[in-house]
Parts: sequence; structure tokens; C-alpha cells
Amino acid sequence: MADNETRDIFIVGLRNAHAMESQALSIMKPQLSRIENYPEVAEMLQRHITETEGQIRRIEESLTGLNEDHSRLKVMALSLTGSMAALGHTVAGDEILKNSFANFAFENFEISA
Repeated sequence: MADNETRDIFIVGLRNAHAMESQALSIMKPQLSRIENYPEVAEMLQRHITETEGQIRRIEESLTGLNEDHSRLKVMALSLTGSMAALGHTVAGDEILKNSFANFAFENFEISA
């Protein structure tokens, strides 16, 4: 594989990771604002948000170092779907469980990606 092809694949992967981390924030931040009866969960979620913000910064630094930028379209699209997913759980009587399951699945998706 040519060096340019390898670089292009790497850049696409970084852009995808950036958009995915942005989507994670769009899911977790609304959840945090709604957690009232579960302070331990809120604390863990806040730590995860802080970690995710750090991951976004590191990805942006990597892209900048390669004279590239993140994909605003991917960020916008995935953030919108993340917000819609978070909103969908707010009407459920077991919102905390649905959010926990969704977060667990999303975290494992991040790991595999």
C-alpha cells in the first residue's frame, strides 16, 4: 500500500474517532443534567465526560500535527443522532437503566473501533 493511502486511511480513522467521541458527549451531557437520585452514577459520568473531552483534544492535536482537521459534517451528524438517542430515553420510566445499557454498548463500540 502506498504511503499516501496509508496516511489517508489513518486520517479517516482519526476523523471517525473524533466524531464518535463528540457523539459520546452529546449522549452523556444530557444524561448528567437529568441524574438526580444517583450521585455515584453522576460522578462517574462526569469523570467519563472529562476523559472524553481529553480524548477529543488529543485527536485534534494529532490531526493538527498532520495538517488536517476533523470532519465538521461527521461531528454534526453523529452529535445529532446522539442527542436524539439521549432524548429518547427521557420518557422512559427506567431511564437510568436504558442510559446505562446504551452507555455500556457505546463504550464497547468505542473500544472496538
